[in-house]
Parts: sequence; C-alpha cells; structure tokens
Amino acid sequence: MSTFWESHAGPTDPYSGSSSLLCLTGKRKRTGPDDSDPRASLYRHIAALLECGFLEETETGSRYVLGLRFVKIALTGKSDTHVINAVSAVLQRVVKDLGETAFLARYRGGRVDLIHTQVPADPSVPYIYPGLGVRPVHACSSAKAIAAFLAPELQEDLIDTLPMRFTDKTRTDPDQIARELQQVRRYGYATCDGEIDIGVTSVAVPIIVDRLGAIFSMGVVGPTSRITPAIQPRILPILTKQAVHAAAAIQHCSVVEAETTNANSLAAAKERASQQH
Repeated sequence: MSTFWESHAGPTDPYSGSSSLLCLTGKRKRTGPDDSDPRASLYRHIAALLECGFLEETETGSRYVLGLRFVKIALTGKSDTHVINAVSAVLQRVVKDLGETAFLARYRGGRVDLIHTQVPADPSVPYIYPGLGVRPVHACSSAKAIAAFLAPELQEDLIDTLPMRFTDKTRTDPDQIARELQQVRRYGYATCDGEIDIGVTSVAVPIIVDRLGAIFSMGVVGPTSRITPAIQPRILPILTKQAVHAAAAIQHCSVVEAETTNANSLAAAKERASQQH
C-alpha cells in the first residue's frame, strides 16, 4: 500500500542533501546517514519535503512554511461537505441581507460546479432555485467569476469548443467570451443576465484563496427586475465583503489575512486586464 508521502510527493531520495539546510546548521558536514542522531533524520526529512514542494524556506532562511504543493493538495482535496459547512453561515448572511438565493461554486477536475445553494426563508417572497452541478463558463456568472482568474491554459480547458446557446443573449463567439472574462477580471465580478433563462439574473464574485487564487465563487440569483437595479448599490458591496469572510473560513485564517490576499489578487488581476486591453 502506498503512503500519503509516496502517492503525493512522488519518488524522492530521503537522504538527499540540501545546501540551504546546511546553512541553518552552521554548515554542518554530513558524511552519510546517521540514524543514531535524531537531528540528522530530521534534516533529511526536511530536505525531502523541500524537494517535493511540501515545505518552502523563507527569504531569511531561518524558518519554513507550508509549500504551495501541500497547500494545493490540502485545499483542493477538501470535500464539498467540508467547504459547504465552512461557508454556510456566510451564505446565510447574504440571503438575510439581500433576500435572494445565494450560491457557492468551486473549480475542480477541469470544471466548475455549483455545489450549494441557500434559499430565502420567507415563504411569501418568490425566489429562483438555480440547481446544482456543472456550470457553463460562457453563460453562468459563478463559472465566469472563477474562470476569469485562472491561468490561460486552464481557462481554455473550461470553455466548450462549441458553446451552447441557451437564449438570444447567450454569448457563443470565442472573442466575445474572452472579452467578457477580461472585463470580469478587471472589475472583480461576473453577471449572467438572461443568458441561461430569460428574466433571471445572477451576480457572482470570486472567493480568492491565498496562494491558489479563485478556485471558489459565490453569488446571488433572482428575477432580473429585482437583481439588476441592486447590483451596484447593494449586491456587490455585500458579496465582496462576504467573499473575504468565506475565504477566511475555507482557509481557517483571519479575516485580515483574507482581506490582504483578496486586495492584492484583485489589484494584480486588474493590472493584467488593463495591459491586455
């Protein structure tokens, strides 16, 4: 049976050396494995973790942080249930504040899925239920909000070669789709205005996870007559704020850390979009 180490780290030499580690030990000379010295075993394991990307050394060379590869495995490997439980309270606040159905989407396995919805509790107010499952990048706001921030090669894999036209408002031309994703990256939010169902509008924002980017998104959906006039004055301020709380909940970090990540990532994305325009 393969271990977690073998299945994720791949073949590594646990006894391989590391010049950076030698600096930390006062340039300690190693003449070979010494199982009698626990420190030697520790250094060998650290060297292997650095080599496979599970650890990274800080700029000062005095400490280590979890590597990007480990972070990717940990976060992308979280079950939908785990993520939903973490973000459920955030979605409930969105529904309470806006009175519309809220949703959560995630990117995994080369596609974007809507994995959870939270509907209004007031039975006297009609609402839209968007369903669950795969979402088309060329038409759905939740998928657009994620795809716009992915690397170009991943973005291309998400877009169907022959996009389906759901309504007269659905964009199917590749150039139009690319321009819209560029706009989403510049302004930080996506919309679906009658592109899947006439009279139904949704708005979504990326949930930016530290070091991984926008692998989740969240938003609201409802009748066009209620959603469209509220996008700028009410919906976007609330979604933008709650997306930071959602990121913090998924990462189990502080809101301040999530705010910094969100601000830096959006600023960088906006700059890239401006350069491409």
